[in-house]
Amino acid sequence: MPQVLIEGRQLRLRDWLPEDLSAYREWLKPHHEWNLWDGPYFPPHTEQEADAAVGRIKEQLDSGEWPGVRRRLVIADASTNHLIGTVSWHWESEATAWPRAGITVFDPAVRGRGIGTEALALWADYLFSLTTFRRLDFSTWSGNLAMCGVGLKLGWTEEARFRDARVVRGAIYDSVVYGVTRAQWEGLHLHSDSQSANY
Repeated sequence: MPQVLIEGRQLRLRDWLPEDLSAYREWLKPHHEWNLWDGPYFPPHTEQEADAAVGRIKEQLDSGEWPGVRRRLVIADASTNHLIGTVSWHWESEATAWPRAGITVFDPAVRGRGIGTEALALWADYLFSLTTFRRLDFSTWSGNLAMCGVGLKLGWTEEARFRDARVVRGAIYDSVVYGVTRAQWEGLHLHSDSQSANY
């Protein structure tokens, strides 16, 4: 099966490599700063959960068996190829073919450079190109201004706001969902960051 490699300006989205595993396992430790922003209302990974997540990726690397449409790709720095985050998707409702995207930027050294915006744009291009998805969305919380900004910069619509729904470090925030339809995404002309793509 061909390897997925999508080249952007600052980053690339790509399949996992064996050298990613130790870095990924390190980033899953709860003391890293990204845990303060990415779903901080959920409990952090336990040691067992983190080991299991890395083990599943290792099994796929060893077998070479990957789904035709990837469920998760590495966000890698364009110059070093080092893992700095991941993009993913899961079914919010498989019965109605409703997917939900996810994005995590682990490395605080690259924040504030538009990495999240570029990664989500490339990921949306990939998913809309290879699937019949009618829509994509992502959920976040109102205190994560950077992630809310990603949705706004890409022209996605704030589709839901559940007021006073999340408690983070003793403060109350809204839960927010940003979404885009296939037709809306195709008409935005904002998703041209891909320099080359192999998938």
